[in-house]
Amino acid sequence: MNTLGIDIGGANLKIASDKGFEIIYFPMWKMASKLKEKLEEMARNYGAERAGVVITAELSDVFRNKEEGIKFVANICKEVFGEVYFLDIYGNISKEIKDPRIFSASNWVASVKFLLSEGFRDFLFVDMGSTTTDLIPVSDRILSGLTDFERLKRRELIYFGVLRTPTFYVLRSFENARLCPEYFSIMADVFRVTGDITEAEYSCETPDGRGRSVEECMRRIARTVCCDLEELGEEKVRKIAFNAKKAMIRTLSREIRRKVREYNLKNVIACGIGEFLVESSCSCLKLSKLYGEASKLFPAFAMLKLVEKL
Repeated sequence: MNTLGIDIGGANLKIASDKGFEIIYFPMWKMASKLKEKLEEMARNYGAERAGVVITAELSDVFRNKEEGIKFVANICKEVFGEVYFLDIYGNISKEIKDPRIFSASNWVASVKFLLSEGFRDFLFVDMGSTTTDLIPVSDRILSGLTDFERLKRRELIYFGVLRTPTFYVLRSFENARLCPEYFSIMADVFRVTGDITEAEYSCETPDGRGRSVEECMRRIARTVCCDLEELGEEKVRKIAFNAKKAMIRTLSREIRRKVREYNLKNVIACGIGEFLVESSCSCLKLSKLYGEASKLFPAFAMLKLVEKL
């Protein structure tokens, strides 16, 4: 029976199968009504009747609360697939969701549970995506907080990522000018200008609704200091971009060191579309070296493998 591993997030659908992998931009706050149609399309494309699902979309503001979000997503998955399994924050795999809240934001649990099953021990798991970064300390078991709130408090969830994070959140000032707290530019613009991502990899919407060329990204970055590109000039825009990249690396490096020291861990294991930034922040094992492109959507891949073992 063909199986899919699916990570259903607030901004992306991540699909893993033995035939290949996909990351699909799917802003839940706008497209929740089309989720069933999209999952049916995926089931047809991959010839899948069974799925393992982790859910992080429940916080999307299209839902009144997390319970409503979990129930909405789970019920659609049950309608689409003949056999579907869900993972809770304690690592339990189940066909039924009796307490929706313990199935909230469980994608990182799939990754760690799979790595433990593969024999990895004593590591800090770092998954950097489009929006957030997980830092999960592991010995022979998970040592992190289990809810997003607890992980935020413990600095095990850093709310920034490679694409959707506003630039002003990462870089606070440039030439003594505070970056404007407006939605002028995002880190996808920054990484296009620094050359770290391609136009195709800029998979989310742009802040101004315009294109994803380097010039268009530079124009958005210039606005963060109340300038246009002609006024500020390309050289200074590039400097803002590289400063923002360096600021993100500094934060990652600091928080990774903090967690490694706190738990006396031996290794750092990195994955996600921001794997290149984790590599710039510390010495680490990149999961792309072991699992290839699956590293970019590792929770979905992990859930696929966990369900295949059932």
